[in-house]
Amino acid sequence: MATRIQLVQANTSGVASLGPKDRVGRYPKHTFNVESKPFSVTPIGIAPVLPGETFKSVFFESRVITDPIVNPIVGWKKDYFWFYVKATTILGDAVRNMFIDLDDNVPLAGNLANDQKYYTAKGGTNFLELAVKKVVDEYFRDEGDTWSTYALIHGYPAAQIREQTWLDSMVDKDLVPEQSVLDTARDSGDLERLMSAYEQLRALGLVTITYEEYLASFGIDLETTVERERSTLLHHVSDFQYPSNSVDAATGGVSSAVSWVFRGGENKQRRFFKEPGFVVGLTVTRPKIYFAGLAGNMAAHLQMAWDWLPELLINQPTSSLKKFDADTGPLGDRTTLTDAYFADMRDLFTSGDQFQNRIAFDPEMDALTNASAMNALALPKTDLVWKYPTEVMVDTLFSGASKLVREDGYFSLNIQGKQRDHSPGTTLIG
Repeated sequence: MATRIQLVQANTSGVASLGPKDRVGRYPKHTFNVESKPFSVTPIGIAPVLPGETFKSVFFESRVITDPIVNPIVGWKKDYFWFYVKATTILGDAVRNMFIDLDDNVPLAGNLANDQKYYTAKGGTNFLELAVKKVVDEYFRDEGDTWSTYALIHGYPAAQIREQTWLDSMVDKDLVPEQSVLDTARDSGDLERLMSAYEQLRALGLVTITYEEYLASFGIDLETTVERERSTLLHHVSDFQYPSNSVDAATGGVSSAVSWVFRGGENKQRRFFKEPGFVVGLTVTRPKIYFAGLAGNMAAHLQMAWDWLPELLINQPTSSLKKFDADTGPLGDRTTLTDAYFADMRDLFTSGDQFQNRIAFDPEMDALTNASAMNALALPKTDLVWKYPTEVMVDTLFSGASKLVREDGYFSLNIQGKQRDHSPGTTLIG
Protein backbone atom coordinates (compact mmCIF):
# COMPACT_ATOMS: atom_id res chain seq x y z
CA MET A 1 0.00 0.00 0.00
CA ALA A 2 1.39 3.36 -0.97
CA THR A 3 2.73 5.54 1.81
CA ARG A 4 1.10 8.94 2.15
CA ILE A 5 3.25 11.97 2.84
CA GLN A 6 2.45 14.24 5.73
CA LEU A 7 3.70 17.75 4.93
CA VAL A 8 4.48 19.56 8.18
CA GLN A 9 6.21 22.75 9.13
CA ALA A 10 9.68 22.09 10.47
CA ASN A 11 11.77 24.36 12.66
CA THR A 12 15.24 23.03 12.06
CA SER A 13 17.49 26.08 12.18
CA GLY A 14 16.11 28.37 14.84
CA VAL A 15 13.68 29.96 12.40
CA ALA A 16 10.23 30.63 13.84
CA SER A 17 7.39 28.88 12.08
CA LEU A 18 4.93 31.14 10.31
CA GLY A 19 1.32 31.15 11.34
CA PRO A 20 -1.52 31.18 8.83
CA LYS A 21 -1.73 34.98 8.89
CA ASP A 22 2.02 35.68 8.91
CA ARG A 23 2.26 36.37 5.20
CA VAL A 24 5.35 38.04 3.81
CA GLY A 25 6.35 39.23 0.37
CA ARG A 26 8.86 37.70 -1.97
CA TYR A 27 10.08 39.47 -5.09
CA PRO A 28 11.82 37.09 -7.51
CA LYS A 29 13.51 38.86 -10.43
CA HIS A 30 13.74 37.09 -13.78
CA THR A 31 16.00 38.55 -16.46
CA PHE A 32 15.56 37.78 -20.15
CA ASN A 33 17.45 38.32 -23.38
CA VAL A 34 15.57 36.84 -26.31
CA GLU A 35 15.17 37.02 -30.05
CA SER A 36 11.96 36.34 -31.91
CA LYS A 37 10.14 36.91 -35.17
CA PRO A 38 6.84 38.68 -35.84
CA PHE A 39 3.81 36.66 -34.71
CA SER A 40 5.83 34.06 -32.78
CA VAL A 41 4.60 33.41 -29.21
CA THR A 42 7.97 33.63 -27.46
CA PRO A 43 8.61 32.86 -23.75
CA ILE A 44 10.59 35.31 -21.62
CA GLY A 45 10.71 33.39 -18.34
CA ILE A 46 9.12 30.93 -15.93
CA ALA A 47 8.67 31.39 -12.16
CA PRO A 48 7.35 28.69 -9.78
CA VAL A 49 4.58 29.55 -7.30
CA LEU A 50 3.19 27.66 -4.31
CA PRO A 51 -0.36 26.86 -3.17
CA GLY A 52 -1.69 29.49 -0.80
CA GLU A 53 0.37 32.29 -2.30
CA THR A 54 -1.12 35.45 -3.82
CA PHE A 55 0.03 37.31 -6.89
CA LYS A 56 -0.05 41.06 -6.24
CA SER A 57 1.77 42.60 -9.18
CA VAL A 58 4.51 42.34 -11.77
CA PHE A 59 7.01 45.07 -12.57
CA PHE A 60 9.11 44.85 -15.71
CA GLU A 61 11.49 46.76 -17.92
CA SER A 62 12.59 45.95 -21.45
CA ARG A 63 14.29 47.45 -24.47
CA VAL A 64 13.20 46.09 -27.85
CA ILE A 65 14.49 46.75 -31.36
CA THR A 66 13.84 45.14 -34.71
CA ASP A 67 16.38 44.39 -37.38
CA PRO A 68 16.07 46.80 -40.37
CA ILE A 69 12.61 46.60 -41.92
CA VAL A 70 11.27 47.37 -45.38
CA ASN A 71 8.32 49.63 -44.70
CA PRO A 72 9.16 53.03 -43.18
CA ILE A 73 5.63 54.08 -42.12
CA VAL A 74 3.46 51.09 -41.09
CA GLY A 75 3.38 50.58 -37.31
CA TRP A 76 4.10 47.55 -35.14
CA LYS A 77 2.51 46.39 -31.88
CA LYS A 78 4.36 44.73 -28.99
CA ASP A 79 2.58 42.63 -26.34
CA TYR A 80 3.69 41.08 -23.06
CA PHE A 81 1.60 38.53 -21.14
CA TRP A 82 1.96 36.78 -17.79
CA PHE A 83 -0.08 33.63 -17.13
CA TYR A 84 -0.56 31.36 -14.11
CA VAL A 85 -0.42 27.71 -15.21
CA LYS A 86 -1.19 24.95 -12.70
CA ALA A 87 1.43 22.21 -12.69
CA THR A 88 -1.24 19.51 -12.61
CA THR A 89 -2.75 20.76 -15.86
CA ILE A 90 0.44 20.15 -17.83
CA LEU A 91 1.69 16.93 -16.22
CA GLY A 92 -1.43 15.56 -14.51
CA ASP A 93 -1.01 12.58 -12.20
CA ALA A 94 2.78 12.68 -12.46
CA VAL A 95 2.79 15.90 -10.43
CA ARG A 96 0.02 14.79 -8.04
CA ASN A 97 1.82 11.54 -7.23
CA MET A 98 5.09 13.39 -6.67
CA PHE A 99 3.48 15.23 -3.76
CA ILE A 100 1.34 12.51 -2.17
CA ASP A 101 2.77 9.07 -2.93
CA LEU A 102 6.24 8.06 -1.69
CA ASP A 103 6.29 4.94 -3.84
CA ASP A 104 5.98 7.08 -6.95
CA ASN A 105 8.11 9.94 -5.69
CA VAL A 106 10.80 9.66 -8.36
CA PRO A 107 12.14 12.51 -10.47
CA LEU A 108 9.90 13.61 -13.30
CA ALA A 109 11.02 12.72 -16.81
CA GLY A 110 13.61 15.08 -18.25
CA ASN A 111 14.73 16.23 -21.68
CA LEU A 112 17.16 14.00 -23.55
CA ALA A 113 19.09 17.03 -24.84
CA ASN A 114 19.45 20.76 -24.25
CA ASP A 115 16.54 22.80 -25.61
CA GLN A 116 17.69 26.34 -26.38
CA LYS A 117 14.27 27.59 -27.53
CA TYR A 118 12.83 26.93 -24.08
CA TYR A 119 16.17 27.27 -22.22
CA THR A 120 15.88 23.81 -20.64
CA ALA A 121 19.02 21.80 -19.92
CA LYS A 122 19.39 18.10 -20.62
CA GLY A 123 17.68 16.15 -17.84
CA GLY A 124 15.37 19.03 -16.87
CA THR A 125 11.60 18.71 -17.20
CA ASN A 126 10.12 20.76 -20.05
CA PHE A 127 7.69 22.67 -17.82
CA LEU A 128 8.05 25.87 -19.87
CA GLU A 129 7.41 24.25 -23.24
CA LEU A 130 4.33 22.43 -21.93
CA ALA A 131 3.03 25.59 -20.27
CA VAL A 132 3.52 27.72 -23.40
CA LYS A 133 1.70 25.21 -25.57
CA LYS A 134 -1.17 25.01 -23.10
CA VAL A 135 -1.54 28.80 -23.00
CA VAL A 136 -1.42 28.96 -26.79
CA ASP A 137 -4.20 26.37 -27.03
CA GLU A 138 -6.35 28.34 -24.59
CA TYR A 139 -5.69 31.97 -25.54
CA PHE A 140 -4.14 32.07 -29.02
CA ARG A 141 -6.26 29.53 -30.91
CA ASP A 142 -9.84 29.32 -32.12
CA GLU A 143 -12.04 26.48 -30.92
CA GLY A 144 -10.97 23.20 -32.52
CA ASP A 145 -7.40 24.35 -33.25
CA THR A 146 -4.28 23.55 -31.21
CA TRP A 147 -0.80 25.03 -30.93
CA SER A 148 0.42 22.64 -33.66
CA THR A 149 -2.40 23.30 -36.15
CA TYR A 150 -0.33 25.98 -37.89
CA ALA A 151 3.36 26.08 -38.80
CA LEU A 152 5.84 27.29 -36.19
CA ILE A 153 7.57 30.64 -36.57
CA HIS A 154 11.18 30.70 -35.37
CA GLY A 155 10.52 27.47 -33.51
CA TYR A 156 7.53 28.80 -31.55
CA PRO A 157 3.74 28.62 -32.04
CA ALA A 158 2.31 31.30 -34.30
CA ALA A 159 -0.01 34.01 -32.98
CA GLN A 160 -2.98 35.24 -34.96
CA ILE A 161 -3.09 38.37 -37.05
CA ARG A 162 -5.44 40.57 -35.01
CA GLU A 163 -6.59 43.07 -37.61
CA GLN A 164 -10.30 43.78 -37.04
CA THR A 165 -12.17 42.73 -40.18
CA TRP A 166 -15.19 40.94 -41.61
CA LEU A 167 -12.84 38.02 -42.34
CA ASP A 168 -13.46 36.81 -38.78
CA SER A 169 -16.59 34.99 -39.94
CA MET A 170 -15.38 33.70 -43.33
CA VAL A 171 -15.82 29.94 -43.57
CA ASP A 172 -15.63 27.31 -46.30
CA LYS A 173 -19.04 26.36 -47.70
CA ASP A 174 -18.48 22.71 -46.75
CA LEU A 175 -18.25 23.64 -43.08
CA VAL A 176 -21.60 25.41 -42.94
CA PRO A 177 -24.51 23.15 -41.95
CA GLU A 178 -27.75 23.06 -43.91
CA GLN A 179 -25.89 24.52 -46.88
CA SER A 180 -28.72 23.99 -49.36
CA VAL A 181 -31.09 25.88 -47.07
CA LEU A 182 -28.70 28.79 -46.70
CA ASP A 183 -28.07 28.91 -50.44
CA THR A 184 -31.72 29.16 -51.39
CA ALA A 185 -33.27 31.04 -48.45
CA ARG A 186 -34.82 34.26 -49.69
CA ASP A 187 -37.95 34.91 -47.61
CA SER A 188 -39.30 34.71 -44.09
CA GLY A 189 -40.73 31.26 -44.72
CA ASP A 190 -37.21 29.87 -44.72
CA LEU A 191 -36.35 31.15 -41.24
CA GLU A 192 -37.70 28.13 -39.39
CA ARG A 193 -35.40 25.86 -41.37
CA LEU A 194 -32.49 28.22 -40.88
CA MET A 195 -32.85 28.11 -37.11
CA SER A 196 -32.32 24.35 -37.12
CA ALA A 197 -28.68 25.10 -38.00
CA TYR A 198 -28.20 27.47 -35.07
CA GLU A 199 -26.35 25.12 -32.70
CA GLN A 200 -23.94 23.97 -35.38
CA LEU A 201 -23.24 27.55 -36.40
CA ARG A 202 -22.52 28.44 -32.79
CA ALA A 203 -19.90 25.69 -32.74
CA LEU A 204 -18.29 27.28 -35.80
CA GLY A 205 -18.00 30.59 -33.99
CA LEU A 206 -20.62 32.40 -36.04
CA VAL A 207 -22.82 32.56 -32.93
CA THR A 208 -20.88 32.93 -29.69
CA ILE A 209 -23.21 32.37 -26.73
CA THR A 210 -22.22 29.34 -24.64
CA TYR A 211 -24.20 27.06 -22.35
CA GLU A 212 -22.51 28.67 -19.35
CA GLU A 213 -23.56 32.12 -20.60
CA TYR A 214 -27.10 30.80 -21.05
CA LEU A 215 -27.12 29.65 -17.41
CA ALA A 216 -25.62 32.96 -16.34
CA SER A 217 -28.65 34.73 -17.78
CA PHE A 218 -30.61 32.96 -14.99
CA GLY A 219 -28.08 33.99 -12.35
CA ILE A 220 -26.33 30.59 -12.26
CA ASP A 221 -22.52 30.64 -12.06
CA LEU A 222 -21.25 27.26 -13.24
CA GLU A 223 -17.51 26.67 -12.86
CA THR A 224 -16.79 23.97 -15.41
CA THR A 225 -13.86 21.57 -15.40
CA VAL A 226 -12.44 23.44 -18.37
CA GLU A 227 -12.57 26.71 -16.43
CA ARG A 228 -10.87 25.16 -13.39
CA GLU A 229 -8.03 23.82 -15.53
CA ARG A 230 -7.70 26.90 -17.72
CA SER A 231 -4.60 29.02 -17.28
CA THR A 232 -5.14 32.48 -15.79
CA LEU A 233 -4.03 35.71 -17.45
CA LEU A 234 -2.38 37.74 -14.68
CA HIS A 235 -1.21 40.79 -16.58
CA HIS A 236 -1.01 42.17 -20.12
CA VAL A 237 0.87 45.18 -21.47
CA SER A 238 0.96 46.40 -25.08
CA ASP A 239 2.30 49.35 -27.03
CA PHE A 240 2.10 50.46 -30.67
CA GLN A 241 5.04 52.22 -32.30
CA TYR A 242 5.86 53.56 -35.75
CA PRO A 243 9.24 52.95 -37.39
CA SER A 244 12.15 55.31 -36.86
CA ASN A 245 13.98 56.24 -40.04
CA SER A 246 17.59 57.29 -40.50
CA VAL A 247 19.35 58.53 -43.63
CA ASP A 248 22.81 57.35 -44.64
CA ALA A 249 24.71 60.59 -45.36
CA ALA A 250 26.96 58.89 -47.89
CA THR A 251 24.35 57.08 -49.97
CA GLY A 252 21.13 58.91 -49.16
CA GLY A 253 19.48 55.57 -48.42
CA VAL A 254 16.87 55.29 -45.67
CA SER A 255 17.09 52.61 -43.01
CA SER A 256 14.02 51.85 -40.87
CA ALA A 257 13.50 49.95 -37.63
CA VAL A 258 11.00 49.84 -34.77
CA SER A 259 11.96 50.12 -31.10
CA TRP A 260 10.19 50.12 -27.74
CA VAL A 261 11.10 50.95 -24.16
CA PHE A 262 8.86 49.46 -21.46
CA ARG A 263 8.92 50.29 -17.77
CA GLY A 264 6.01 49.56 -15.46
CA GLY A 265 3.43 46.86 -14.93
CA GLU A 266 1.43 47.68 -11.80
CA ASN A 267 -1.59 45.40 -11.41
CA LYS A 268 -4.32 46.08 -8.85
CA GLN A 269 -6.10 42.74 -9.30
CA ARG A 270 -4.77 40.05 -6.96
CA ARG A 271 -4.81 36.35 -7.83
CA PHE A 272 -4.80 33.56 -5.25
CA PHE A 273 -2.93 30.39 -6.23
CA LYS A 274 -4.82 27.28 -5.11
CA GLU A 275 -2.25 24.84 -6.55
CA PRO A 276 1.48 24.72 -7.24
CA GLY A 277 2.32 25.98 -10.69
CA PHE A 278 4.19 28.56 -12.71
CA VAL A 279 3.97 32.17 -13.75
CA VAL A 280 4.97 32.17 -17.42
CA GLY A 281 5.95 35.32 -19.30
CA LEU A 282 5.31 35.56 -23.05
CA THR A 283 5.85 38.19 -25.72
CA VAL A 284 4.38 38.67 -29.21
CA THR A 285 5.35 41.23 -31.86
CA ARG A 286 2.57 42.03 -34.35
CA PRO A 287 3.21 44.42 -37.25
CA LYS A 288 0.13 45.93 -38.84
CA ILE A 289 -0.74 43.74 -41.84
CA TYR A 290 -2.69 44.28 -45.05
CA PHE A 291 -4.21 41.40 -47.01
CA ALA A 292 -3.00 41.20 -50.60
CA GLY A 293 -5.41 38.31 -51.14
CA LEU A 294 -8.42 40.63 -51.12
CA ALA A 295 -9.41 42.03 -54.49
CA GLY A 296 -11.71 44.74 -53.16
CA ASN A 297 -13.94 46.01 -50.39
CA MET A 298 -16.85 44.04 -48.92
CA ALA A 299 -19.30 46.97 -49.01
CA ALA A 300 -19.47 46.58 -52.80
CA HIS A 301 -21.32 43.29 -52.21
CA LEU A 302 -24.25 44.70 -50.23
CA GLN A 303 -26.41 43.71 -53.19
CA MET A 304 -29.47 42.13 -51.57
CA ALA A 305 -31.98 43.29 -48.98
CA TRP A 306 -30.80 40.68 -46.48
CA ASP A 307 -27.24 42.01 -46.74
CA TRP A 308 -28.50 45.27 -45.18
CA LEU A 309 -29.64 43.51 -41.95
CA PRO A 310 -33.34 44.41 -41.95
CA GLU A 311 -34.84 45.02 -38.51
CA LEU A 312 -37.33 42.20 -39.06
CA LEU A 313 -34.45 39.67 -38.96
CA ILE A 314 -32.33 41.20 -36.21
CA ASN A 315 -32.85 38.17 -33.94
CA GLN A 316 -32.09 35.64 -36.70
CA PRO A 317 -28.29 35.07 -36.54
CA THR A 318 -28.16 33.07 -39.77
CA SER A 319 -29.97 35.59 -41.96
CA SER A 320 -26.86 37.73 -42.51
CA LEU A 321 -24.78 34.87 -43.99
CA LYS A 322 -23.88 35.48 -47.64
CA LYS A 323 -22.44 32.90 -50.00
CA PHE A 324 -19.73 33.72 -52.54
CA ASP A 325 -18.78 31.34 -55.34
CA ALA A 326 -15.16 30.40 -55.92
CA ASP A 327 -14.35 33.18 -58.37
CA THR A 328 -16.47 35.95 -56.88
CA GLY A 329 -16.56 38.32 -53.96
CA PRO A 330 -13.71 40.07 -52.13
CA LEU A 331 -11.35 37.09 -52.56
CA GLY A 332 -11.32 37.76 -56.28
CA ASP A 333 -11.03 35.67 -59.43
CA ARG A 334 -7.85 33.69 -58.84
CA THR A 335 -5.78 31.44 -61.07
CA THR A 336 -6.02 28.76 -58.38
CA LEU A 337 -9.58 29.13 -57.15
CA THR A 338 -10.61 29.03 -53.53
CA ASP A 339 -13.59 26.95 -52.55
CA ALA A 340 -16.92 28.75 -52.32
CA TYR A 341 -17.26 30.48 -48.97
CA PHE A 342 -19.70 32.17 -46.63
CA ALA A 343 -19.22 35.46 -44.77
CA ASP A 344 -21.38 37.11 -42.14
CA MET A 345 -22.31 40.53 -43.54
CA ARG A 346 -23.04 41.68 -40.00
CA ASP A 347 -19.28 41.64 -39.37
CA LEU A 348 -18.78 44.29 -42.02
CA PHE A 349 -20.96 46.61 -39.92
CA THR A 350 -19.43 45.67 -36.56
CA SER A 351 -15.76 44.99 -37.40
CA GLY A 352 -14.91 46.92 -40.55
CA ASP A 353 -12.73 46.33 -43.60
CA GLN A 354 -9.41 47.34 -45.15
CA PHE A 355 -8.88 49.78 -48.02
CA GLN A 356 -5.79 50.23 -50.18
CA ASN A 357 -5.02 51.59 -53.65
CA ARG A 358 -1.34 50.70 -53.92
CA ILE A 359 -1.20 47.04 -54.93
CA ALA A 360 -3.20 45.62 -57.80
CA PHE A 361 -4.80 42.27 -57.06
CA ASP A 362 -2.62 39.43 -58.35
CA PRO A 363 -4.64 36.38 -59.56
CA GLU A 364 -1.49 34.29 -59.10
CA MET A 365 -1.36 35.32 -55.41
CA ASP A 366 2.38 35.90 -55.75
CA ALA A 367 2.21 38.90 -53.43
CA LEU A 368 5.03 38.10 -51.04
CA THR A 369 7.29 40.63 -52.73
CA ASN A 370 4.81 43.45 -52.12
CA ALA A 371 5.70 43.96 -48.47
CA SER A 372 7.77 47.01 -49.38
CA ALA A 373 4.62 48.87 -50.44
CA MET A 374 2.41 48.38 -47.38
CA ASN A 375 3.23 45.30 -45.27
CA ALA A 376 0.95 43.23 -47.50
CA LEU A 377 0.97 39.45 -47.21
CA ALA A 378 -0.52 36.88 -49.58
CA LEU A 379 -3.53 36.20 -47.37
CA PRO A 380 -6.19 34.81 -47.35
CA LYS A 381 -4.60 31.73 -48.88
CA THR A 382 -6.32 29.37 -51.29
CA ASP A 383 -7.48 27.22 -48.35
CA LEU A 384 -9.09 30.38 -46.85
CA VAL A 385 -6.58 30.54 -43.98
CA TRP A 386 -5.85 34.20 -43.21
CA LYS A 387 -5.20 34.52 -39.47
CA TYR A 388 -1.78 32.85 -39.42
CA PRO A 389 1.18 34.01 -41.53
CA THR A 390 4.08 31.72 -42.34
CA GLU A 391 7.71 32.34 -41.42
CA VAL A 392 8.45 32.97 -45.11
CA MET A 393 5.82 35.70 -45.12
CA VAL A 394 7.06 37.52 -42.01
CA ASP A 395 10.63 37.41 -43.28
CA THR A 396 9.58 39.65 -46.20
CA LEU A 397 8.95 42.47 -43.71
CA PHE A 398 12.72 42.81 -43.14
CA SER A 399 15.19 44.40 -45.54
CA GLY A 400 18.42 42.67 -44.62
CA ALA A 401 19.79 39.20 -44.07
CA SER A 402 18.93 39.29 -40.36
CA LYS A 403 15.18 39.16 -39.71
CA LEU A 404 14.70 39.23 -35.95
CA VAL A 405 13.20 41.20 -33.07
CA ARG A 406 15.69 41.48 -30.19
CA GLU A 407 14.97 42.43 -26.59
CA ASP A 408 16.57 42.58 -23.17
CA GLY A 409 14.87 43.11 -19.84
CA TYR A 410 13.56 41.64 -16.62
CA PHE A 411 10.33 41.10 -14.72
CA SER A 412 9.95 41.09 -10.94
CA LEU A 413 6.96 39.48 -9.24
CA ASN A 414 5.34 40.60 -5.99
CA ILE A 415 4.13 37.38 -4.36
CA GLN A 416 2.60 37.20 -0.89
CA GLY A 417 3.02 33.95 1.02
CA LYS A 418 5.04 32.27 3.76
CA GLN A 419 8.42 31.89 2.08
CA ARG A 420 11.30 33.87 3.57
CA ASP A 421 14.84 34.08 2.28
CA HIS A 422 17.16 32.53 4.88
CA SER A 423 20.27 32.45 2.68
CA PRO A 424 23.18 34.75 3.60
CA GLY A 425 22.81 37.85 1.46
CA THR A 426 25.41 40.01 -0.26
CA THR A 427 26.42 43.40 1.05
CA LEU A 428 23.95 46.16 0.31
CA ILE A 429 26.64 48.84 -0.19
CA GLY A 430 29.73 48.60 -2.36
